[in-house]
Amino acid sequence: METIQASNGSTPCEAPLPDLELPMITTLVSCLRSEHKRLDILNLQLALAATRLARDPEEVTAKQRALELWDEVRRVLWSHLQIENGLVLSWGQAHKAIAGPLLDAFKGKTEQMRNAVTALTSSSSVVDSRQGELGDPGDFARRLLVFTQALDSHLEHYEREVLPSILRAVFHDRPTRG
Repeated sequence: METIQASNGSTPCEAPLPDLELPMITTLVSCLRSEHKRLDILNLQLALAATRLARDPEEVTAKQRALELWDEVRRVLWSHLQIENGLVLSWGQAHKAIAGPLLDAFKGKTEQMRNAVTALTSSSSVVDSRQGELGDPGDFARRLLVFTQALDSHLEHYEREVLPSILRAVFHDRPTRG
């Protein structure tokens, strides 16, 4: 594949951001931060529901609430991870916005999150056809609790390290208009 070079001999990724790219990236960062707040609230609610379900696995409303919250978190999280991957792995990597170790940690946490979503999705869809109930609510509750810890860690890591790195790259060496 041929590398396109700018008139000064560098690749386009090494050139300053075009004027339209700045608002796009900052809008994505704002969007992700907003979703992080939403996911943080949902995650706290999910942890509480999972704790109640773990305490009393046969309680019907605890099962129902845990499943409802899990479905909502899963819906929001799946598309959210795709946006994060696009911003960090595509744009961030191309613009060297994320240091190697941080990028590796991000990839590992994202993979862990995807695996947890997949495992929980399969365990939440295991339904006893005779009773229409979750197969093993206690096991599901324990998996939910592990997941909520992983999601909390992911959100904290992303807010504390990844998004600031992206913003630093966006605003680094921006020409000032006078």
